[in-house]
Amino acid sequence: MNIQLFNFLEDYNAQIISLLMNKIPRSIAAYGRMPRPELKQMLEHLLDGYIDLLVTGQTDALDKVFRYMSRVHAAKNFKISDVLAAILTYPQVIRRLLAEEYADLKDPDAIRKFNQALEQTETTAHRAACSFSDIFQEHLNKRIQEHNDYLDQAQKKFGIDLSRFIVFKA
Repeated sequence: MNIQLFNFLEDYNAQIISLLMNKIPRSIAAYGRMPRPELKQMLEHLLDGYIDLLVTGQTDALDKVFRYMSRVHAAKNFKISDVLAAILTYPQVIRRLLAEEYADLKDPDAIRKFNQALEQTETTAHRAACSFSDIFQEHLNKRIQEHNDYLDQAQKKFGIDLSRFIVFKA
């Protein structure tokens, strides 16, 4: 973990959120329909989790956000691609800010440091996207199991076998 990158993300936190608030609703229609305060709060939580993943290598903070997003976004008929696109927007925004930051450096290692920072931000975003996919899959499996359990109970209660018609597989 690059401490300079951590400090950079902390210093530019508000600017990153502002850029994301402009970019994500314009490029992802589902987020354009989301109330601005709710969107901002979600983006802040995601950035905090993203930074935590970058620093610790652990997805725990992001996983909490993703579990909430899985329930809420599924209920609001978001597509998984909408969420993944939002997650993958983070390195795009950060890349532009990093480019501005490193452009002014006279350090002969500036290009190497810039590339290293880019690699870390992109790797972190990809890990976050994979983590969300896993958590969303868990959410879907749980919903399928709840549905099948309900059908089993209804079948027992009414003595009807509906399994060949509407039982879903995870």
